[in-house]
Amino acid sequence: MNELQKKEFEILKLFIDVCNKLNLTYFLVCGSALGAVKYGGFIPWDDDIDVALMRPDYETFLREAPALLPEWLFVQNYRTEKNFPLLMTKLRDSRTTMIESDFADVLMNHGISIDVFSLDGYPNDSKEAIRFENKKKCFTRRQFARLNGKRMTWGLNVRTTLICLYYRLFGFAKETSRLMGEYDSFLASYSLQDSTLICNHGNWQGKLEYAPAEQYGIGTMASFEGLSVRIPADYDAYLRQKYGDYSKDPPKEKQVSHHSYKVIDVTRPYTEYIK
Repeated sequence: MNELQKKEFEILKLFIDVCNKLNLTYFLVCGSALGAVKYGGFIPWDDDIDVALMRPDYETFLREAPALLPEWLFVQNYRTEKNFPLLMTKLRDSRTTMIESDFADVLMNHGISIDVFSLDGYPNDSKEAIRFENKKKCFTRRQFARLNGKRMTWGLNVRTTLICLYYRLFGFAKETSRLMGEYDSFLASYSLQDSTLICNHGNWQGKLEYAPAEQYGIGTMASFEGLSVRIPADYDAYLRQKYGDYSKDPPKEKQVSHHSYKVIDVTRPYTEYIK
């Protein structure tokens, strides 16, 4: 592990400890699940850790975890920091710095972090699913409009980019916490119990994050850098859906992080870097 990965691994261990104390079922997801299955830990060129909980456990974690975590580990989301523009929660080591280029202009905690996602339900009716996707698209445009120019146009077509510019011009993107609260409440309104699909709406891969409930199940245990962790029960189907033939490494030129950073400092707090 490099120094950044060591800091993230330290946060992961604290996260799992809290989940065990609260009897919450978490999963390593995304590249962290892939790393556990294929490499027994971090993907060598990866620089983050992704975990997820079903919505009821996610809400319990947000409510109870702050009292169980060390003071330097900040539970960051739109509820605890008004400028935070994402659906997920980040556990931030406030003693360190990790400023992503896409979020460098956002005044918030920029400590080294791991990502904590909620897993939500999805409408079973096809017509309701269309309405759901249309409303989700509207929320997403307003969300991207809150961010800086690079992030706002990331992965978006021209029409959507113009709509984002409209939102920024007329001030619809300013109240970040209220927007993200409305978006999150909308997503949480679809019960897991009544859904055949489980969705990680906070991650960037769109419908690749819509998985049959049996893929998660109650999970199965794997090793991540020597730590026993839970990953989706049918991890092979989960990883193939997201990454295709994950047994093959990507070409050398693609063995890089999908994040871009302005500053990473494992010894100095972010407050020494932000204005």
